[in-house]
Amino acid sequence: MTIRPVPAFDVRNPAQAVEALPYLLGFQPDHEGMVFVLTYDTLNDRPLFSQKLTLPRNVEDPTETAHDLLHTTMHRLEEFSTGPTSILLYLCADEEGARDGHNAMRQHRGLADALILSAEIHGVDILGVTFVTPTHWWAYHDRNPHYRSEGMPVDGPDNPGPVTVNALAMGVPTPPSGAKIAAAFKPVTGTDADTHRAAIREAVRLRAERVQSSSFDAETERLTAILDRLLLNGGDGTPLTDLTPEQTAELIVGLRHRPLRDVALGYIAPNELARARELWAMLARRCTSDSTTFVAPPLTLAGFAAAVAGEIPAALIATERARNADPRYLMAELLMEHIMMTGSVKDLADAVREEHENRLRGRDN
Repeated sequence: MTIRPVPAFDVRNPAQAVEALPYLLGFQPDHEGMVFVLTYDTLNDRPLFSQKLTLPRNVEDPTETAHDLLHTTMHRLEEFSTGPTSILLYLCADEEGARDGHNAMRQHRGLADALILSAEIHGVDILGVTFVTPTHWWAYHDRNPHYRSEGMPVDGPDNPGPVTVNALAMGVPTPPSGAKIAAAFKPVTGTDADTHRAAIREAVRLRAERVQSSSFDAETERLTAILDRLLLNGGDGTPLTDLTPEQTAELIVGLRHRPLRDVALGYIAPNELARARELWAMLARRCTSDSTTFVAPPLTLAGFAAAVAGEIPAALIATERARNADPRYLMAELLMEHIMMTGSVKDLADAVREEHENRLRGRDN
């Protein structure tokens, strides 16, 4: 779940509301199922905030699920001193649903109906409920005869409508593909996954032996030296793809320890950033799963590095995946909240650079 401010768009009809969705999200909704809630202050004619939630599969009780989904929205509304409030709901298909959008739309009709009822129970008007795939959209409960049952085409970069044209005229960049961003972190599969899982299990055992024979600080210093060799001032030139499963596994396991994670945040100098991003993405893939807690640190590092590079959509996707993998991983939550509130990580990056420079001065003394 994420909550974020809403950029201003002049939207006049459901087609334009769908076209504006990537700009509201920051990326094209083409990689995961989601429920997107846009909350609107009806009296003052202004958006308040948006909320992104996971689209549930195989809903057994639509009413209970709808109440659960809207709970955070209703709770957040209590923080605003507003009069009448409306919400606009988007149900965005996952990759499987996108292959047969019409059937997926029909499967989620019960949830759409329950969301409408839940909002009405809470005294919130519904502006509309739309089911969206990367190519087509359907408006639930709309009597407009021009809306085809097989779906209306989505306006966007390849089929620009008024929202895209106006955004380009204002210099707003076209939102990138969420699927392409997420692909950089897609876990390895097959025999590669078996190899890396075995390497991680062995790395856990070996780390425990080293810590018992020396200390946590000594282990952190050893792994810091490896990161310095790979990344500091651009690294030693070793192709990161040449790193063995054993070498990446010890970094994956070590990054669960906060002192090493904090060191890893510091490789954001211009000659380090691209290589660091490559390494964090590789470690995330070699964790072999989206749900293991091991993947949260490299994804968070990838998100921070992407934000430093100015790629906020990539930062949001990476940090959200980290939070989904480990909801207790505080760094991912704090980073996402900071990006949502400020749109950058400049102040965080300045603090990290100062800490990084202090570490290097201490090492050289």
